[in-house]
Amino acid sequence: MSILVKNGVLHVSGAQDKLRGKGQELPNFLSDYTMLDIETTGLNPYRDHVTELGGVKVRDNEIVAQYSNLVCYPRSNKVPAFITKLNGITEQQLLDEGIPVKQAMTEFREFIGDDMIIGYNVNFDLNFLYDLTKKFKLPELNNDYVDVLRLARVYYPRQHNRLIDCIQRAGIAQVEQHHGLADSIDTKKVYDDFREHFTSELLEQAQSRVKNLDLLADELESWQLGLHNPVNHKKIVFTGDLGMANDEAMQLVDNLGGQAQTQIAPDTDYLIMGDHDFFDKSNAVWQKAQEFNQSGSKIKRWSEGFFLNLLDEWARG
Repeated sequence: MSILVKNGVLHVSGAQDKLRGKGQELPNFLSDYTMLDIETTGLNPYRDHVTELGGVKVRDNEIVAQYSNLVCYPRSNKVPAFITKLNGITEQQLLDEGIPVKQAMTEFREFIGDDMIIGYNVNFDLNFLYDLTKKFKLPELNNDYVDVLRLARVYYPRQHNRLIDCIQRAGIAQVEQHHGLADSIDTKKVYDDFREHFTSELLEQAQSRVKNLDLLADELESWQLGLHNPVNHKKIVFTGDLGMANDEAMQLVDNLGGQAQTQIAPDTDYLIMGDHDFFDKSNAVWQKAQEFNQSGSKIKRWSEGFFLNLLDEWARG
């Protein structure tokens, strides 16, 4: 049994099927690939949805094809006001100009094909796209990828590294379009700028930052914990039928800077439940957690699958 991060990908004995089967990150400079960018109604692929798909296919460093479509859904097409303010996309626009999500995702999956994928903070995009391919029973989106954000963090250390920051520093543009196709083209320009200016030492540095860790060996150092670790400083209880071994799950939490508790308590932060147990409203541990919440506690309930995918996001970051 083991829980480890290998080449930036979380591997969990007994529970690997609960993780998105995405490819692995391979920082490098390629001449053939698909660059992509999507727009969404928010940050959470479990709750929010895609509003626009955009991408360019590149061969020998030149754009040879492009894809761009707004996406509409059979039920709700609501767009939060702050998203409309950001990119101008409205619910009415999706209804008038969007194509059905199944058609859009089928076309986009075919557009990507077997290419290496490149994007800016591309894991965000891949989560939404992976879930849509699973929903519509399309070929699994397990293509390996390059994240331009990782290259930016090496080239511009200790600075803000949003896409807008990079395109302004490189003199590409002064504003970010926040539309799939336009941002794909701008990201390609940033990637090409890095290609021209990166040294072999900088590329090796970017490649070395892809995580390789045994999460059951020893408590991690603060520099290894990194950003967005969902466990650090959290008190966590596991219950129900887990894919992970319970003792390994508890060791994982302790090694990642959290505290595994043997039973629910008023100061518990997260209750991690087996995926099937998550839907059992009569679960005694969850009922006890709700009693604590009624008295002022703030215990959140997560399924094992949700928890592991959050850890995978940290592993890939």
